[in-house]
Amino acid sequence: MEPATIENTNPRHDPTPPVPVRTWRHGSVFVATFLGAWLGLELTATSPPVAASAAAALLAAGAVLTGSAMLTSQESPVEVARRIGLRRPNARGLLAATLVGTAVVATYVAGAALLGIDLEVRANWPTVLVGVLLFHGMAEELVWRGYAFSHLRSRHRFWRAIAWSVPLIAVTHVPIIAGNGIAIGAVAVLTAAVTCLPFAYLWERSGRTVWAPAIVHGMQGSWQLFERTYADEFSLLVMGTSIVVPLSAFLFRRRFFEARIPDALGAHRSGGKPTINPKGIQP
Repeated sequence: MEPATIENTNPRHDPTPPVPVRTWRHGSVFVATFLGAWLGLELTATSPPVAASAAAALLAAGAVLTGSAMLTSQESPVEVARRIGLRRPNARGLLAATLVGTAVVATYVAGAALLGIDLEVRANWPTVLVGVLLFHGMAEELVWRGYAFSHLRSRHRFWRAIAWSVPLIAVTHVPIIAGNGIAIGAVAVLTAAVTCLPFAYLWERSGRTVWAPAIVHGMQGSWQLFERTYADEFSLLVMGTSIVVPLSAFLFRRRFFEARIPDALGAHRSGGKPTINPKGIQP
């Protein structure tokens, strides 16, 4: 007997494909896999990230995601890689992400100059740069957009999938709340919740691949290239820039990306051949 399906029949909404009704077991596997991958990141992270620790984090998270998929759905590593967004990048998505990321870095530097803040580049900046791009760019985006958001998006419309991401954001920020208090923890949760909007948008518009959000997320972490001898005002500048500037991704509309949106779930069902959602994001 074929599993029951849930269909989106409202023509005003993007046509999210029918998906099997999920039991508590499927939800438990999703949450356990996400938390396992996130824990892999937390246990291997350093501050600032360097090349070796970031590579370890990427391998740890990838091992959890691949192992879970192979055990629960018997997917091959290649199928898992495609499903979590490691497919051919969208050139226009890469261009949009590079422009947004460059604006973030430029705001850091220009803002510091305007505020009269001296920035000292770390002596080991090359390995920190690699670490930032690997950890914040690839490792975190594979877990958040590649796995978590793509799972939610295959079952919900875009904005509802965003809403369902917030509880996951809150859970992963519990250590910050416990270590630094509710006020700082709440600011961290708010920052993460707001920045997930442009990252998810770039993921969606660039063919549901991780490359575009990984570029912006990695460049967003470039402030770690500087020694922490800077004034407190620079920390506020980084926080404000990280929240506001990435939202410029929404200036790149559907026509810029040519509105070709492969469906992750459809690709999984069709043996890795993505289907196309011609309407993309709808309110």
